[in-house]
Amino acid sequence: MKNALAVLLLLCVPASAGGPLALAGYVSAWTQDCRGSACALPVPGERNRPVSLALSLPAEPGQAAAAHVSETLELGPDGAITADISLYAICPYGAASGACPGRYFQAQVLLSGPAGAFCSASLNLQDFEPFPVLMCAAAAPGRRFGVTLHRKAL
Repeated sequence: MKNALAVLLLLCVPASAGGPLALAGYVSAWTQDCRGSACALPVPGERNRPVSLALSLPAEPGQAAAAHVSETLELGPDGAITADISLYAICPYGAASGACPGRYFQAQVLLSGPAGAFCSASLNLQDFEPFPVLMCAAAAPGRRFGVTLHRKAL
């Protein structure tokens, strides 16, 4: 009960308060048949794997903080795909010292399994919190393999 209360309090801390940013969402896997003249609709693999991370917020110019998680998701008959998810908070050089009003965020996904890829997005706080939304996919002959980071269960 004590830990649950601590998590609830952490979720209520705004990003400007300087405490860690609590990020919670989901990662889902999918495949897509691209053997015809156009790709078919994606077919879901494992869906709604919960992901929770705490990301420190740098306040001084040139500082950055990172949080990382690795998830292996089932694709069905196509095997499994591993998504290495890295989230960053960056206080750029030249920013004002202290609260870092120019702070921005980056979400990166490195895929491995039936096909490999690297995907990344630079985001502001409103697009990053409570969890970044990002699709990352890789192509293999006749197929695409991917994951989607999302905020609500599918």
